[in-house]
Amino acid sequence: MSLPAGTKLGPYEIVGAVGAGGMGEVYRARDPRLGRDVALKILPESFARDAERLRRFEQEARAVAALNHPNVLAIFDIGMHDGKPYLVSELLEGENLRERLKREPIPQRKAVEYGSQIADGLAAAHDRGIVHRDLKPENIFLTASGRVKILDFGLAKLERPEESSSATATMASPGQMNTAAGMVIGTAAYMSPEQVRGQTVDHRSDLFSFGAVLYEMLTGTRAFPGQSTIETMNSILKDDPPEIDTTAMKVSPGLERVVRHSLEKNPADRFQSARDLAFALGALTGTTTASALAAPRLAQRRTWLPWAIAVLSLIAAAVAFFLWPRETSNTQRLEFAIPTRGEVSHLAISPDGRMLAFVSPDDASGANMLNVQAIGSPQATVLAGTEGATYPFWSPDNAYLGFFADGKLKKISATGGAPQILASATTARGGSWGSKGVIVYSPDAGGPLWTVKPDGGSNAALTDKVFVNTEASHRWPVFLPDGDHIVFWSGNFDNLPDDRVSGIYLTSLTKREKVLLLPARSSPGFADGHLFYVDDKRALRAVPLDVSKGNRLGEPLLIAENIGFQPSTFWAGFTVSNHGTLVYSTSTGAAISVLTWLDRTGKELGRVGEPGVLANPSLSPDGNRVAVDIADIRANNVDVWLDDLQRNTSSRFTFDPAEEVAGTFSRDGRLLAYRSASNGVQFFVKETQGLAPAKALLTAQFLAHGDLIPNSWTADDSAILCSLQPTTGGSDLVLVPIVNSKMEPFLTTAANETNGQISPDGKWVAYASNESGDWEIYVTNFPGAAAKWQVSRGGGTEPRWRGDGKEIFYLGPKSMLTAVSVSADGTFSTGTPVPLFQVHGRAPISSTDLYTYDVAKDGKRFLVNQYLKPDHIAPLTIVLNSTASSQP
Repeated sequence: MSLPAGTKLGPYEIVGAVGAGGMGEVYRARDPRLGRDVALKILPESFARDAERLRRFEQEARAVAALNHPNVLAIFDIGMHDGKPYLVSELLEGENLRERLKREPIPQRKAVEYGSQIADGLAAAHDRGIVHRDLKPENIFLTASGRVKILDFGLAKLERPEESSSATATMASPGQMNTAAGMVIGTAAYMSPEQVRGQTVDHRSDLFSFGAVLYEMLTGTRAFPGQSTIETMNSILKDDPPEIDTTAMKVSPGLERVVRHSLEKNPADRFQSARDLAFALGALTGTTTASALAAPRLAQRRTWLPWAIAVLSLIAAAVAFFLWPRETSNTQRLEFAIPTRGEVSHLAISPDGRMLAFVSPDDASGANMLNVQAIGSPQATVLAGTEGATYPFWSPDNAYLGFFADGKLKKISATGGAPQILASATTARGGSWGSKGVIVYSPDAGGPLWTVKPDGGSNAALTDKVFVNTEASHRWPVFLPDGDHIVFWSGNFDNLPDDRVSGIYLTSLTKREKVLLLPARSSPGFADGHLFYVDDKRALRAVPLDVSKGNRLGEPLLIAENIGFQPSTFWAGFTVSNHGTLVYSTSTGAAISVLTWLDRTGKELGRVGEPGVLANPSLSPDGNRVAVDIADIRANNVDVWLDDLQRNTSSRFTFDPAEEVAGTFSRDGRLLAYRSASNGVQFFVKETQGLAPAKALLTAQFLAHGDLIPNSWTADDSAILCSLQPTTGGSDLVLVPIVNSKMEPFLTTAANETNGQISPDGKWVAYASNESGDWEIYVTNFPGAAAKWQVSRGGGTEPRWRGDGKEIFYLGPKSMLTAVSVSADGTFSTGTPVPLFQVHGRAPISSTDLYTYDVAKDGKRFLVNQYLKPDHIAPLTIVLNSTASSQP
């Protein structure tokens, strides 16, 4: 019975009827809470009478709602009305594919576009174990904007009990079957053979139905015609579809082969995944795979400038060269450039060599985001929800990406979706996903490698038994093709010429040993039997490797020169696929930034100094100077510099040929504490005026402890609160007195604490901790951490105090600079966090990059290390058959 306009179903008010079908009545309804129109489908009363069926309906609805995919109808809500369940979804404007097909066949270009979007939606659903079972033109909607939406996902499964395995279809028209419990499910003309037989089906059944729909889009006729349901079903079991006249219908032979491959009778002979199907369609047009068709609500599309015709021709030829099988073994090395719209830092090519993932700053926020691009495509897709991403790596089946963000190891579908947290990784240094279902990763800047299952289970240390005190870190793991052996970098952080510890090592899941393969100070790669690394002159080399014996088989080959390199992390800017397709960058991956004054609304007030690779701005107590880390990329060195804000001058403060960072002023402004990597990790204090030499507070003893970064001075300048990053992993807060130079623990827990800031009156410490699982800002007593109060809500890092101690500032989610009022008269309390503006800061590239901003004493101005888009961006380079014709 139709519902009149004005009828209320929960919070929804019926506006009018849209239509009806076998699965219920559909209405346009109004959601007054959000002020939007929605589609409301009332399902048959039979659902409510069957408790198990109703339970499965709710389960399926939740699963589909969780997809949040642009090519699947979005589910908003479920409910009950007069004993009938209803489903609330987005309201679409346009027509279904059946209505479109009534006019004429669809041209190949449009058919491929629609088909790619359908395959993309199917892939997302199949990844979550959801099979449609009734894919047909009536369930495919074409929106007015050209977007394809798959309807009724998951509902077809509900039309029969799970235990039904075989039945006979009722007599119905060839186009539509009526269904009931115990009957074959689906629409006859689009069933797979296994559906017709009543057998258990999997995701490959949807691919057969897809083939039938694609055939009909191209020809205007059904792939399996019949005068009755029985004739149609017999045709599906026994007949091949009529040949497509590729000339008359203007259908390419390649597309015709895709259709035929989808319609194989045996599921094992079809495409084995919707993602493979999407790639095959994308390859026909030279466009990206289905992931590049993601809607703006999931991903922001980044379109690069048009390439020159010559470059396009070269890329097309190269793509064809390595994507398709070749009869000859006489491979030839091919090399070409890929212009990029934005800076690229970390990058990873998929195992099959067809997709590239990379990290690049978002145009709007400046936050590092994960991008996916098909090799040969002029477009990249930004994966939503990956803010702060670092060091991506692919799953063996090319379907997922692992990456690090917010102190976590996460994974995300290569087509987009919600990231899943797998493990904690405070200052991660790379990961790799093996063919045997294990991820190995480096969770901290110091410490051994760990393993975890792709579902987040079985988290355990891997190389802890072979980790020794002379090492600072095991990092940059790379699985070899056998899924057992792993190459990784191990060593210490100093740059001594006689350092014999640092090198690329071999270990395995089964034999947790550590075998030195070659001395090196570079992240490794492995492809086509060769170990790749970057030498001290930034040249990329590859050496043949006997994995079974852990031996090199020859001299290193020169692959490329001037490879991007980050000396603070030993990360090299290259990635190789299983078969030797190489992508490398000549950029260091270090974004350019400039110190910028902003008011409380985010309005720019002026700039300080010159743009560069900057980090850790720290204002002097009188506000007249700022200390900042400046990297000299050519010299592979970082020094602390002082900017005089009154005289508008800049001077170098540290001079050792090693990384010196995190200058922190004493309360009287007379001294500056900083960390140095000269001759091992050391901790220095130096006068800010005059020529007096620096005083080392802590030196070689830290080789057994880890890295130490100054955070803030006590009110009487007698000690410095520091972040200690032990070699065993994690981060603690410790005190380093000026007099006796003896490190004293302040806050050491099972969680990680960092960025400790002592209040102006010296009675409190604000700090960041991930004890809740997410980074938040807390305050505790000083000098004794007797109690604590959580200051931030929903995430927070980088706390700073206002000069009078009455406000705390921090970076909230999406780098939103947030202010919290503070009352500390006897007892500590805070007000409600107030967002001020989004900080477009340069993303950190090292564990020593602790601060993006500092605040003026009055709390009215902020000095932000603001990301600056460069005028010129170096392109990436792709090399096919990278080890062919290379020279020693």
